[in-house]
Amino acid sequence: MLFGLIVFLTVAFATHAIVGVALARGFADVGPRAGLWLGVVFGLAPDADFLFPAAWGWPFVHRGITHSPLFALSVIAGTYAISRSRAVAIAAGLAIGSHLAIDSLSPMAIPWLFPLRATWSPGLDVHGVIATTLLWSASVGVLAWRTDDLAAIEQWLDRSGGVRRRQSE
Repeated sequence: MLFGLIVFLTVAFATHAIVGVALARGFADVGPRAGLWLGVVFGLAPDADFLFPAAWGWPFVHRGITHSPLFALSVIAGTYAISRSRAVAIAAGLAIGSHLAIDSLSPMAIPWLFPLRATWSPGLDVHGVIATTLLWSASVGVLAWRTDDLAAIEQWLDRSGGVRRRQSE
């Protein structure tokens, strides 16, 4: 049972990071490294609530304050205030927003009207095999369509001997 939970959380965290990176790189004017870091950090930021001690209680619980639009807007405003870059703030907003959008569709939902505990959700299995496959595929599609990141990875692998193309003559 513990092993299953660890696998579930690992895949869920990876999904939020991958979607965050794809959106940050695909739709914000940031470079590859900045897009990677911003996508991962802000794609995972709402799950910082896993670090809160259980004794703290509401709103410092999973899917509490850190999963609210109010938190996301505060983080985006803080990111802009620190970086003074619209592109960085947009990348952060896309990454954190993707996390909230995905989790808002799950049965557990998010507190849309925080500090009120009101939630609503269609109850979709957004962290199941089918949805995860679709989210990862869409993320790779965004990277292929909107960036040259996949080509750069292929070139890097080709140089390091990881991938060899057949030469057709």
